[in-house]
Amino acid sequence: MNQYHKNPNLLQALPIVPVRTVNEQIWDMLRSNGKDLMVSDICQKVDVSYFKAKALLSSWVASGHVRRYQSVNPNTKCPQKAYELLRDCGQEPPQVDGKGKPKACSGNELVWRTLRILKVCNANQIVASATDATATLNIRAVRQYLRQLHMAGYLVMLEQAQGQLAVYRLMHNTGPRAPEVQRGKKIYDGNLGMVVYDPAKPLPPSHQSDKNNSKSTKKGAGHV
Repeated sequence: MNQYHKNPNLLQALPIVPVRTVNEQIWDMLRSNGKDLMVSDICQKVDVSYFKAKALLSSWVASGHVRRYQSVNPNTKCPQKAYELLRDCGQEPPQVDGKGKPKACSGNELVWRTLRILKVCNANQIVASATDATATLNIRAVRQYLRQLHMAGYLVMLEQAQGQLAVYRLMHNTGPRAPEVQRGKKIYDGNLGMVVYDPAKPLPPSHQSDKNNSKSTKKGAGHV
């Protein structure tokens, strides 16, 4: 059995609390603050510009998740816009555009979300199980992304029969954000805040041994 899931970058990084993005940190403040949260309060605690924080809050106001109202800044005693949470949708902030409309979910995000639910599956099962009105899955793209996750160590291959779709088990569920495939086929994990796999660098011992053993694999068997 392939041992790609023994990627030392993933093994050393887990267990870990996923890195919270700027948007998520602002969302956390809304959830914990109650009311009278001001943009200036956010800029003091989160590394974000005033204009970006204000634009993000405005998008959540437009989506109906946040309320904006007039208040008084306790430091300056001047009138200022304040914000409070109206609709709490959980730990993950709303993914909306500037007008408050839902952003389209990428295919890889949908695959990752479905993997975290099914745990064991093949590409066809992901396409059949994934449900999102903003995204459409292409079976070839799903198979490619699964291969990349396998090479990076997130998945272990359970079945590799000739002519059949590979069946995978999710071994490293690092968090809600889908691992990103970057230039050079590097895999960046936003949950960990790091590149976990770079094919240009020497492979871990487990990958190297599998690479050597692959010579004995029957022609035609492999990722399908």
